[in-house]
Amino acid sequence: MDTPQMQASTAARYIHSLCQLLAQAGDPVDHLLDGTGLSTEALQSPGRYVHHDALDRFLLNVEQQTREKQPGVLLGHHLNISAHGAAGYAGLTTANAGKAIEVAIRYFPLITSLVTLDLNRTGSCAQLQIIPAPGISSRTEQFILHTLLASFDVMGRFLVGDLKLEAALTCSEQKELRARLSPAIHDIVFDQPDAFFSIPETQLEVPFALADQSAHERAIEQCERELKSLNNQRSLAGRLLELLTQDSAPMRNQEAIAAQLGMSSRTLHRRLQSESASFRDLVQTARMTRAKHYLVNDRFSVTETAYRLDYQDSANFTRAFRKATGMTPSEYLRQQNA
Repeated sequence: MDTPQMQASTAARYIHSLCQLLAQAGDPVDHLLDGTGLSTEALQSPGRYVHHDALDRFLLNVEQQTREKQPGVLLGHHLNISAHGAAGYAGLTTANAGKAIEVAIRYFPLITSLVTLDLNRTGSCAQLQIIPAPGISSRTEQFILHTLLASFDVMGRFLVGDLKLEAALTCSEQKELRARLSPAIHDIVFDQPDAFFSIPETQLEVPFALADQSAHERAIEQCERELKSLNNQRSLAGRLLELLTQDSAPMRNQEAIAAQLGMSSRTLHRRLQSESASFRDLVQTARMTRAKHYLVNDRFSVTETAYRLDYQDSANFTRAFRKATGMTPSEYLRQQNA
């Protein structure tokens, strides 16, 4: 079954593009979608988005079935302006790199909601912070960071010449990553608590040769329409899932959640039913997302994780986790740390 829009996270066209790139490199691609719930046709459907767990399983398949160990670099180096749709054209036709990054920050949800971007322009260097969403796996986070870094490498050289970018990444040392990037990426430091790109203010002010105010305004209008449409598609179930996932408090019951949303429990049930969703299923999805975050990011024990998620004991939690993911919490941790 294709992932419903209410759990949208990353535009499907990027997965489709990566499959094409891997096929061109001679890697087997017939089984890359196994276990994701996705189909080739779904990936090519306009406006389709893919949930985190499907993307993470796809990336695991790439890791296990192909020779490509840094798929984000491969993808980022081959993404052209048209790959990002209206957001790409809005960035291309703006005045300079600083303005282009501001465009990217506003319209990044059209690309993915798995990270958010924030730009700090105080001092001689600007810092673009890359903030992962709660529950994102280390594999998926690394993929997005690599894709962004490779995209800045290519587009920076095309539009500015040399961005003089320095990157701080949360992953461990990767010598092969340095080798795959151009000298426009001046430095990379690893094992940092937060990920960010640092770019001198002087480089952000270099005028774009393709700046076109009229074309930029048309692209922005299209971006606004797409962003409004995406926000409208965020159903009650989607908002509820986000609330349950990001809330660090113990899981609340349906009555408490309904009261927070300003409706009765019966109304909440009826509206979720109209979206082919149920409160129980959303709670279970949120529990598993939070469980992965607790195990990997917070390094809680299985017992502590079970307690925080209101399971009676670790055995019940382990059974639920295996049913949802196909592996035990310990097996999942070993996979993440491999």
